[in-house]
Order: sequence, then C-alpha cells, then structure tokens
Amino acid sequence: MKKSLICALICVPLFTGCASTSDNAATLDRDQAVSELTVKMDNLGYNPVTIQPGVDEFLNMAAAILERQRNVIGEYRKQTENFRDVQAFLYAYKDATPEELELAIAEFDAGAKTEEEKIAPKINAYSQANENVYNQNVELTKTLMLEMAKSAYILSEHGTAVAQATAVKVGQDTLNVVNGYFGNKEEKEEDPQDLGTALLKATDQLSLALEANEIIDLEKETIDAVKQLQQEQEAKS
Repeated sequence: MKKSLICALICVPLFTGCASTSDNAATLDRDQAVSELTVKMDNLGYNPVTIQPGVDEFLNMAAAILERQRNVIGEYRKQTENFRDVQAFLYAYKDATPEELELAIAEFDAGAKTEEEKIAPKINAYSQANENVYNQNVELTKTLMLEMAKSAYILSEHGTAVAQATAVKVGQDTLNVVNGYFGNKEEKEEDPQDLGTALLKATDQLSLALEANEIIDLEKETIDAVKQLQQEQEAKS
C-alpha cells in the first residue's frame, strides 16, 4: 500500500498543473496536455472510409475508437477542471508517506472555516465523479489493445503501400519545412482513398487513443491509492 500510494502521488506532477509551486515549469500542465491531444484527434478526424474490403473494418474501427476516446477524455477534462484544489493538494504532498498524507488532510480540514473548504470530502467527490470516466476507459482499453495487435499484422500485409505512403509523407513534411522557411504555406493534401495513407492514419488514430487512455489510467492509479488510504482510515476507526 505504502509503495503504491507514494508511487502514484509521485506520478501526479506529470499531468497536474499547480500554480502555487515554484517548479511548475518543469511539469506538464494537465489541461494543456489534454487540449493539445484533443486538437490532434480532431485534426485526424473520425470519418468512416471505403477503400478496400478486408481492411476497411480495421480503418473504421480505429476511427471509432479515437472518437470514443475523444469523448471520454473530454468528460475527464470537465471533471478535473472542477477539482483543481484537489489536484494541487495531491501534488503538494506527492512525496508524503500515507501517515503524513493522512495528517496533512486532517490538519488542512482542521483549519477550514467551512465544510466547503475541507479537502477530504473533495478528494472523495473527485474520485466518485471520475468513476464513470474510468470505467469507460477500461472498456476502451480492451478494444484498443486488440486493434493495436491487429494493426501490426495488417501493416505487414500491406508493407509496400505503407512504405510508399511513408516516403510521400516524409517528403511532404520536408517540403512543408522548406515552404515555411520561405514563407510559402501551400501544402499538398493527402489522398484519403490511398490505402497506405489510410493505414498510416489509422495507426496514428490508435496511437492518440492510447495516449489519452494512459493519461486517464495514470490518474486512476492516484485515486485508487487515495481510496485505499481512506479505507485503511475507516478500518482503524
């Protein structure tokens, strides 16, 4: 328990912005990370395609998974925005032992002037509010892992098309850099019906879905550790 709680709390700074800390610049702000991720998701898009029988199912499943994960992380972001004080508190005591954290919660609440200011009920509400998000994330994990495994096989089956699309993408990226340097913003649009391009897009969709999945999963570990601490407190009483 002690090791899992401390490990989870140490992980919090990776995705929690805390304005009251002096080393905030060294941490990745949660809202910024999620915001940038959702922009990438929306740019890739979620539209179904019809390109080649036997492959379309995989391509459209990747798009559907990304859209579902986009909705889940959007809900997750709304929940976390309502509990910034909880996130800041957990960050402040990221290196605390369970006993020290328990004492910190008690001391904080003892100094609260109203019930609304107490942190213990907020931590509990925070974990409960995200329960539905976590459950959706767990269900998506199963489907995501299955499609990730399937992608390796499909990419190997269409290696030539993927290689050609990759070469074109690398060349276009290089051209975009050159155009940007000289002030020319003209870009060549990708062919959405090209099999190699579609497969690369699908792998990008799964990759972004996995990234969002891991962000939510990391937060789940933190909340689970806090819940376990609360259960130990209740058992003592």
